[in-house]
Amino acid sequence: MKTLICFLLIFMTYSELYSQNSDWTYRNTNPQNDFYGIKFFNQNTGYVIGSGGVLLKNVSGSNNWINIPTYTTRDLYALYFFDVNSGYIVGDRGTILYTSNGGTNWTSIVANNSYALRSITFVNQNTGFAAGDRGELYKTTNGITGWLQINVTSTNLKHVYFYDQLTGFVCGDSGKILRTTNCGIDWSSQTIGNENLYSVGFINLLTGYITTRNGGMKTTNSGNNWSSFMFGYGGQENRVKFADANTGYMYGMNGPISRTTNGGTNWSAWCSAQLFSGNTFTDLSIVDSNNVFACGAGGWILKCFGQQMNQTATHLGGSKSPLSRISFTSLSTGAMIGQSSLLFTTSNGGDNWNISLCGNNSWFEGSSYLTGLWLFSPTSWYRKIYSPGLGGFSYTSIHQSTDGGVTWAGNRSYGTYSLGDAGMNVSEAGGTTYVTSYSNILKNSGSGWSTIYTGSPTGSICFADANTGLAAIHPTGFREVLFTSNGGANWTTHSTGSTKYIESVYLRTSGLGFIGCDSALLLRTTNFGQNFSQVPVPNNLHVQNIRFVNDVTGWFLGVDHTYPGMGRLFVSNNGGTSFQQMLSLMNFDVKGFSFVDPLNGYVCGDSGKVLKTTNGGLTFVSHDPVITPQEFSLSQNYPNPFNPGTNFGFRIADFGLVKLTIYDALGKEVAIIVNEEMQPGIYSVNWDASNYPSGVYFYKLQSGEFVESKKMILIK
Repeated sequence: MKTLICFLLIFMTYSELYSQNSDWTYRNTNPQNDFYGIKFFNQNTGYVIGSGGVLLKNVSGSNNWINIPTYTTRDLYALYFFDVNSGYIVGDRGTILYTSNGGTNWTSIVANNSYALRSITFVNQNTGFAAGDRGELYKTTNGITGWLQINVTSTNLKHVYFYDQLTGFVCGDSGKILRTTNCGIDWSSQTIGNENLYSVGFINLLTGYITTRNGGMKTTNSGNNWSSFMFGYGGQENRVKFADANTGYMYGMNGPISRTTNGGTNWSAWCSAQLFSGNTFTDLSIVDSNNVFACGAGGWILKCFGQQMNQTATHLGGSKSPLSRISFTSLSTGAMIGQSSLLFTTSNGGDNWNISLCGNNSWFEGSSYLTGLWLFSPTSWYRKIYSPGLGGFSYTSIHQSTDGGVTWAGNRSYGTYSLGDAGMNVSEAGGTTYVTSYSNILKNSGSGWSTIYTGSPTGSICFADANTGLAAIHPTGFREVLFTSNGGANWTTHSTGSTKYIESVYLRTSGLGFIGCDSALLLRTTNFGQNFSQVPVPNNLHVQNIRFVNDVTGWFLGVDHTYPGMGRLFVSNNGGTSFQQMLSLMNFDVKGFSFVDPLNGYVCGDSGKVLKTTNGGLTFVSHDPVITPQEFSLSQNYPNPFNPGTNFGFRIADFGLVKLTIYDALGKEVAIIVNEEMQPGIYSVNWDASNYPSGVYFYKLQSGEFVESKKMILIK
């Protein structure tokens, strides 16, 4: 999906290549909504609901989701389905929706309030309850019709639960809990402490649990009395759900899903515990004793399966997690790293992403994490896994995949290194793999690893072919690079003449090479490092991840640690004699990039953002798909007057062709910065007028029958 457009005409060498406007498009891992409710009927079929009125259906048990229109933009918080076709959804501002045909049609039931409904349950086809903010509690005995408000409290209510057709509980803020023994005809009220209560569940008529922010409470006499109870592995804002008298699950914020198999006497972390750190899980659907689905904030939808603790988890949703590295080996095949040891892979150019979970959890040694990723060909990927180790003795291992990240057991996997993550990097060319490991460089041409260098601490490494390469080393004093032309049999040392840390090295078979350092040092060679010249870059810039697709076009990631760690993409079209910031990404914090050729590339960053360009990345469009405008509009550009860049904002109410055109004072068309089909939403557009003279300009937005123009002034 398109996101923010900037028009940039500073790359004069490519004026013919860029004869038409270039663009960046979203290739984010979807869906990215916050999800609040989930229900699966079997291992393949289920629903998930969330922010902005979203309802998604899954019929394959994979990450392929079908969007079911609910005709509302209100947040949806809870659902209760009798079967795959018929069920209810509740949400913000008293929303109650009913469908009998899997969401093809909806009946909207108007509640008598404007407060959110947070929970819904039914005891039979006709009798149900819904609860929410400000003490809203509703009951129906006639299904779709007949919802009546029950006035029992003014406290926010979080969860309504029935053990059987007569016995039910409602819990909420400030320790409030309500109980009925006659299907809601009468309710008794209790206040248990002053903590907010998030959920309630019973394993029999006597024994039940209530969850609080940091723990829970237990009753053994049907809720007459409650005592504090700790779940052990719980996070915050915990919720509990039981499948039967023995098996139950606890989930929430910042903690793993925990499970009990003995009615709550003991609880253990279940389903890859470390993956849940920092995430929020809001609902859980129990299919059977082996299969559980969970949903939460930021696009998380998980399938956990297996009878034992710490079993397999499959990510079926999207992610808003920070992304740190991205790499493509072709126009279609690529991968990237996300927070919480997520590995994203695509085989169709980012249209769809498969999400898997790397690393593992061990209560004895701690959790291991995915910290590095290198893709050299479709059949040769490498990842770096860091583990804190027993007693704090951390170690790192390098794993190879020959099947696109499905399995990691290639014959060039490199065991473990016992001093952690320091200096471990990978390069591969001409069928030979090289690894830097603290103060060593190792080589594998297919017959196992051999050490070809031992000395100063090592760092970044890059081989242009099987024999020719550069490797960074960090002795005391001036930093250095090693050069070899015979596969590491001999090394020549080149000093950078600086004590600045080497962030990146790069070398091509032509002899073109680069050394990127912290604090604004970039060195260039054209003769394999015999001589280096300094390339000017902005002050305080850390020069990282230097990459070229030929001897002319290349990029590096510049990270300004004075503003706090902001990443910017710099591009060269003259073999690296100079670099310029890619202004189309001026509002994007770049954490990783990968270009297949001068025109096709990707960038990734925080909040799960992935952008793709197919013509060099000179334009960039920002789109907010959550808000659906009711009418078209075009805002005044800002700033105005401007020099040299300005922003336009516009709203699109219906899907269709959108065109945004710039005219000079005589009415001559000078630029078309948008000309494409767009979904309804709010858009932000940037135009860089560096190559245009001062004067009065006009801009016009056209979409269907909507046409609007405004005036702006360029002052240089």
